[in-house]
Amino acid sequence: MMRLFPFILFLASFALAQAGVAITPGEYQHLLGVGIDADWAKTPRAMHYYSREEVRAFKEIGFDHVRIRMREDATPELLDHLQRVVGDALALGLTPVLAYKAEYFKEDPSPKNRDRVIAWWRTVAERFQNYPPEVSFDLIIEVTDQLNREPEKLLDLYQRTLDEIRRTNPTRIVFVSPRLRSAPEHLHELDPLFKRDPYLMAEWHFYASGPSKENPKKKWITGTAEEKQLILDKIALALEWQRTTGGYTWVGAWMPGNYNKGDDYSVPEQVAFATFMSCALRKAGIPYAVNQANKFYDEEAGRWRKEMLPVVEAVLHPHCP
Repeated sequence: MMRLFPFILFLASFALAQAGVAITPGEYQHLLGVGIDADWAKTPRAMHYYSREEVRAFKEIGFDHVRIRMREDATPELLDHLQRVVGDALALGLTPVLAYKAEYFKEDPSPKNRDRVIAWWRTVAERFQNYPPEVSFDLIIEVTDQLNREPEKLLDLYQRTLDEIRRTNPTRIVFVSPRLRSAPEHLHELDPLFKRDPYLMAEWHFYASGPSKENPKKKWITGTAEEKQLILDKIALALEWQRTTGGYTWVGAWMPGNYNKGDDYSVPEQVAFATFMSCALRKAGIPYAVNQANKFYDEEAGRWRKEMLPVVEAVLHPHCP
């Protein structure tokens, strides 16, 4: 009987979606809790090894949402696979956030590439228009490359894409991110969008590729007062933006170690960093997703990486002062 409970909730959510019941940004911020970034619909390898049991493992260990990242064209095959992933997440109680890479537009923000992004989201929005309001859309995973220098083109893309999405999903939560790698310093540039759309939220992040022992902008060695203040200053920027605009935010990616750039933080060092980061965001009331699933869970073997479980524990259940 207990195994049926998530499925019953899934059916109830569909009924609410059909009845037009929406979730407000404030409610959604509270719903998100602690999440994980996953490539379950992004890379051929991850898609090949994807299983419902991996979703179950993340839910059972304590995660609340999953940021499902994608980079391929919205082919029927991708959409079918994505529906499977989203269906599994909803049935097992993980809130799904659909996030798109949009690499070609970031490298060349031309009208042609802009229209490709809009068409991608039109297709995805149509496929998921009758899904529960727990499913949200994250328009661009991270604003980088040439697009960093063209904020007006970024705003134009967001507005055009939102107009298209709202044709089929008028009250679905949609996330937009500021430029310069989703830097909270630039959240204010998104203000015009929030004046027009009551179901919009902002995604910002920092330390997406982990801390650094050399980069002064994200330095973390032993957790000195100065190193901690770097984190607190970024959070303060987001809180001030929320206070002045009434908007709501979510941190869509931070990494406990520099896994992609040296991977030279020991597990105890990662635990120390993850504990402070998790506690600081919890104190601020800002939900967050950790980057990324395959660093903690071996999808090919179908089991947790035991040596990384202390880091997972620090992310989910930090011992805050």
